[in-house]
Amino acid sequence: MTAIRKEGKVNENATLIDFKYEGAAAVGGVYFVEAGKTCLIDSGCKDGAKYIIKSLKTMNKFPPDYVILTHSHWDHSQGLPIIRRAAEKLQKSIEVFASKKAIPLLESQTYNEILKKIKFENITDISPLKEGDSIDLEGLNLKVIDVPGHNLDHIALYDEKTRNIFVGDSIGIKIDDRAFLSPIMPPNWNESDYLNTIDKLKQIKFESISLAHYGYIFGEEAQNILHESQQIFELENKVYKIAEKEGKLDDINYLVELAVREMNPIIPDLKLENFFMRSILSVMNSIRGIVRKKPITVGDIMLKQILETKVKGYKISKGIRW
Repeated sequence: MTAIRKEGKVNENATLIDFKYEGAAAVGGVYFVEAGKTCLIDSGCKDGAKYIIKSLKTMNKFPPDYVILTHSHWDHSQGLPIIRRAAEKLQKSIEVFASKKAIPLLESQTYNEILKKIKFENITDISPLKEGDSIDLEGLNLKVIDVPGHNLDHIALYDEKTRNIFVGDSIGIKIDDRAFLSPIMPPNWNESDYLNTIDKLKQIKFESISLAHYGYIFGEEAQNILHESQQIFELENKVYKIAEKEGKLDDINYLVELAVREMNPIIPDLKLENFFMRSILSVMNSIRGIVRKKPITVGDIMLKQILETKVKGYKISKGIRW
């Protein structure tokens, strides 16, 4: 076993908390890091904040002293206002950090509308971070490393004590051994920045790597993951290029079929935590059963949803109108 993808303690200082991304388990997570001080890395999405708060209260660790946002995308930042308000009810405050480049994006969340059609809450009162800064947890230091590509404001945090690095979404999305997608994502995807980020991370002597989507990776898998990330990027980029040549970048069913054929991913059997979403999936499968089609899984739905979003990142980076 070279990965921990279940909620709970992952090393002597860090705990993985599942915030039930889009109602599914084992897809999106935040990390609680503790020494003399405590820190939450990322805050999840609005609907996921309740799971984070519940987990921390169960551990008797709420609120944390600090929250550090790896980047400003909605599923990493929109849980923060709810977590802050829950802390205020206890007459406590949390110091929040993010890259200096993230601050204007957090203060005006409209750019996130390309990713998700919901009402976003703007976020202020953020302490800025830059490359080389260090967050002192009194017995453990988290070193700040700029890792753009997925988003221009993305940072990673390197725990020098355990040689674990928290990379957010900067190297991609891997929720199963073969369920790996690249970090291509709108609106600020930058291919050359991503490739430079991979080169930079290769110079760091980490022993484990913590992904926001999803899990704590160690051993041989951790040693190979940066090379694997590049391979997946090249394959996914190829998918979009083929679709572009065929004039089918807007045909999501074609994109899904092409991705499955070219990338051969395993589509995980994800579990829905949300009763309403489980009910919808059950109805969809009842309808499909009438015409004898293969049952739809949560993984099928998420692959379709994420490719619809990711292809926008490819289009923007290539100057293609979407």
